[in-house]
Amino acid sequence: MKVARPTTITDKMLNRIILIAGLGLLIGIPAFVGFYFLDRHVTPAPAITDQHIAAAEAQVKTNPTDGAARDMLAAAYVSAGRYQDGVDQFTEALKITATDRSALLGRGIAYYQLKDYDGATKDLQAFITQNGTGEFAKQDPQLQRAYYELGEVQAAQGKWADSVTSEIAALKIDAGDADALYALGVGLTKTGDPVKAAKALQQAVAFVPTGWCEPYRAMVDAYTAQKSAEGIAYANGMVAMCTDDYATATKALQPLVTSKDFGVSALLGLGLTAARSGDNAAAAGYYNQILVKDPANQSAIIGLQQVGGTAPSAAPGASQTTPASPAPSESN
Repeated sequence: MKVARPTTITDKMLNRIILIAGLGLLIGIPAFVGFYFLDRHVTPAPAITDQHIAAAEAQVKTNPTDGAARDMLAAAYVSAGRYQDGVDQFTEALKITATDRSALLGRGIAYYQLKDYDGATKDLQAFITQNGTGEFAKQDPQLQRAYYELGEVQAAQGKWADSVTSEIAALKIDAGDADALYALGVGLTKTGDPVKAAKALQQAVAFVPTGWCEPYRAMVDAYTAQKSAEGIAYANGMVAMCTDDYATATKALQPLVTSKDFGVSALLGLGLTAARSGDNAAAAGYYNQILVKDPANQSAIIGLQQVGGTAPSAAPGASQTTPASPAPSESN
């Protein structure tokens, strides 16, 4: 699971909302809200939490044999950090319907929060066994979540090879899950494959380039294992960017813009650094340097749009946005 995040919606938060939307389709909006807050480790305002719990408790009291109502109440408890109460309600739901997908997955997640790794593993494995085949398995967001969470449980136990296997399975369903890519990167470094680890981590930050520093820190480990001086410098620069140390980030990334392996990544990092520091003109200039060489670079296109810059034109004499403090052109 994820560490505490700010209550404002970040790129990573939106990514996870999309990932778990399928859960809401099956167990209803109140339960979806519960799982959303569980996933973020952000506790909603007490009044909202109490309202969700009170409404769910009333529904269960009215109809105690309604498994969906039990699921909603369990999710409300879990969202409030009442993990054991969540486990108890999910268990009651499973007594009503032994194949209740939401209850099985939800209880596994709640067990993980309680550090009951055996219980979590049992439920998540059961969910995977129950739902791992069939016509829609390859597009099943709950199955993807189960693989991801199982990988988290295995990582918490130091079972890194197993964790890698689980995260790969999650990514086969959703290749754009930044959390699974990050977990995979950490696992690959732990199992002695730092080259693939760095690639997975680069993919993770391509989806969520700011507001999430853990993948950049994990890159430091991956590039250190590779003994890549440029990689270490790049990763440390990006950690500095992510933690708002803009001077350190610029100092680390600027020498890399002519690097064959890290030139484009360094320019993207400089663009992010400039944008975060409020210098949109400089950010646009860095992104334009990338687009001159690679007009289809999506990260640069998105970054340029965010800072209100103008894309470079191939026409002679066309006006182009340049950085306030020009960065060296990439030579590769």
